[in-house]
Amino acid sequence: MKLTFIIFALQLAVGGMLGRLAIPVFRKMKTGKFEVYIGDRFGQDNSEPRGGGAVMFLSLIFACFAGAAAEGLGAADLRGIVGFVMYTGLMTAVGLAEDYDRDVRGGIGMKSRYRVAVKLVVSAGFVALMGLFGYDCGVVLLPFRWGYIDLSWACIPLNAIIMTVLITAVEITDCQRGIHDTGIDGLCAMVMFVGFLGLFAAFGDGRRELVRLISLCAAGSCAGYLIWGLKPSKLYTGQSGGMFLGSAMCGIMVLSGLHGAVMFSCAAAVMELAVHLLQRAVFVGKKKLLFKGATLHEHLRNIGWTESRIMAVFAAAQAVFCIGAAAYSIYESKLAVG
Repeated sequence: MKLTFIIFALQLAVGGMLGRLAIPVFRKMKTGKFEVYIGDRFGQDNSEPRGGGAVMFLSLIFACFAGAAAEGLGAADLRGIVGFVMYTGLMTAVGLAEDYDRDVRGGIGMKSRYRVAVKLVVSAGFVALMGLFGYDCGVVLLPFRWGYIDLSWACIPLNAIIMTVLITAVEITDCQRGIHDTGIDGLCAMVMFVGFLGLFAAFGDGRRELVRLISLCAAGSCAGYLIWGLKPSKLYTGQSGGMFLGSAMCGIMVLSGLHGAVMFSCAAAVMELAVHLLQRAVFVGKKKLLFKGATLHEHLRNIGWTESRIMAVFAAAQAVFCIGAAAYSIYESKLAVG
């Protein structure tokens, strides 16, 4: 994987360059004015556009295929990369359409039920495609030494539901309903960066070189975006970024077959979704708010935590959860040997 680490370093340069090229273009769509100069990197003027998912996706394409060539991966692995890129690309495109609607048309994006339907359909299609490519998506490893379960035909709808939940969790980690006043610049990409690195480490036993490569490339995409996405952000993650990051994590889940490890690697996002759902349930049932915000990071900010402190705590928490991902991978390898 030595050459892959070089590609990871190149992703930082690619992400920085792509961001520098994309910001003026996206900002023109938002404001109607094209200016090559992006302004003060450490200041904002309300012209900052959405569309960070496009930068991360293009960086991922470069890294995945360059890494595959460097590592000499076979035809089966290349098919896996192609399917993964198609899936993340479709999801990113849906998110970009929503970013365009919000920034250019002043809309509110797709209705929730339509967004859920799109996630379900595209995710189900990806699982079916991977099955045709020879990936056994129906066999899932259960925890607590319960062994494997063969989901057979039910693997497509069940995986699609899990993937939809995970993508939604990642989106909420960025900002609720795409409103950046409720978000923290760079939080989602930072948390997922840690999660992808955790998966890269967890799959270090040599049996899953493809998903290890993709995990590292996805982490590099986050790192390249964060050059422009950290507070004060010059390019917001947007719905495109949430859809990209969530679908990338789900793609790794399907290709690896280790659902438990992936759940650990995005546990911080799942925790955000759990807080959001609990808040809604309490409000509907008792007409009162349990937390001082729709998400955990919003609650923490509203009780006086600084954004840098929230970023650090979330990243550290996700790093701890990644230990669980590594443990799950070790558990799977011991079962395989046994």
